Amino acid sequence: ACKMSVLLALITSSVAFRASAPRCSRPRVARPPACFEAIAKTSQPHGPPSETDSAALATASPAPALQPREVVATMLHALHRSNRGTGGYEAALRFISPTHQYRADFERSGKYSASFARYLRQPHKASLLGWDEYRWDGDTTLIQGEAYQQTSVRASADATWTSVRWLLTSKEVEGSGASQWMVEAVFVDEPDDAELAAVEPLAPLEEPERRQIFAQLDTDESGAISPESFVGVVASLGFPREQAEALAAATDTDGDGAITFGEFSALLSKVNQQASAAGSFARLVTDGVRATADAAQSPHDVVTKVLRALRDEPPYPLYGAEVAIRYCSPTNPAAQLTPATFATYLDEPHYAILTQWG
Repeated sequence: ACKMSVLLALITSSVAFRASAPRCSRPRVARPPACFEAIAKTSQPHGPPSETDSAALATASPAPALQPREVVATMLHALHRSNRGTGGYEAALRFISPTHQYRADFERSGKYSASFARYLRQPHKASLLGWDEYRWDGDTTLIQGEAYQQTSVRASADATWTSVRWLLTSKEVEGSGASQWMVEAVFVDEPDDAELAAVEPLAPLEEPERRQIFAQLDTDESGAISPESFVGVVASLGFPREQAEALAAATDTDGDGAITFGEFSALLSKVNQQASAAGSFARLVTDGVRATADAAQSPHDVVTKVLRALRDEPPYPLYGAEVAIRYCSPTNPAAQLTPATFATYLDEPHYAILTQWG
């Protein structure tokens, strides 16, 4: 009962969520260059930067009016090999989050550093510089002031596509009360659908655990959860309200305006459905239950368990990533990742110590 109460507190906690970066009402804030705004709305593959695109980089800067896709389009053009030495890298650094390791060097000198150039020359970053086509893969996902956008790039029309995922965060513009999207991280060549299908599946919650969660959400003890209440719970976990409403409608399979235990249980059984709101919600709840079951452990025990799981010989593939995800806070976007995707982050040089410590 105690662990279920902890889970309920996590689920029903109020989480501030912004479906998009707030727009600044001041008249002096300009719209983004039209070329990037048009590109962000087009679903067809895009070719290399035109002269107009490259010229627009000279004045391109973060602004409250810019949406995540416009930021990503600007970054892709800025990093393209044709714009190196002509202000492209400087434009890219203007859109990088202030917390990024290379942003401080840029703010001091106004120019990109040699270490930033070396960073971009890493083999797994080559596709960001050498692309000749890119495309949008899916809609932008918004979670608690963060935006995720999947893209693919390739070096020629007959080359293989390389997956590139962008993480953007909404940063407040000092003294304005508005926010703007900036790039927090870029992940190149994540697993494709076939690889994700091979991930060790997560076991769904047992029926007693599901009933305990359902009872916590059935506040009036009517034997059903109202759609309004369900939407509030889902939205509090960081899902856009429109997505939460769509999930409530899909969960109420008989359309009677109430979510029964059977319908709620069916939703939680979708824990291994990748790239769906139902799967994300089911995984979030499932991981939350299992993490709170370990809440009695000390912080030292939790850290030790995760570090050993990441380093030691695993009992099965992706075991370390699975353990790390299980101990993520339910409000941490990493809690919604698959072990295969989480494992790709560990390939980044600055994470190597987590798997190689002695």
